[in-house]
Amino acid sequence: MILINVHCDVDPAKRDAFKDYLKSLVEKSRQDQGNLFYTYLIDGLDENKFMIVENWADQAAIDAHNQTAHLQDFLQNARSYLTKDFVIRIAEVAE
Repeated sequence: MILINVHCDVDPAKRDAFKDYLKSLVEKSRQDQGNLFYTYLIDGLDENKFMIVENWADQAAIDAHNQTAHLQDFLQNARSYLTKDFVIRIAEVAE
């Protein structure tokens, strides 16, 4: 299983719009083949820090997800909501 965490620092003025944007991404990504878990979390100490949490069956599932229209849209447009570029952390874990 491969875990991906995407850390996002969101512009406070765009926070609510970003939540709506992420809701759409999550709903679509959960339908992608090989997806085991997909959600976003909001930091309990800073409401403008978000983390997208993804669990994938394998690299092939991630590669297919990376080609979807919904992820391509996120990669092209998400930065307009952020105060700095997102940070992506990837880990492979044994089940």
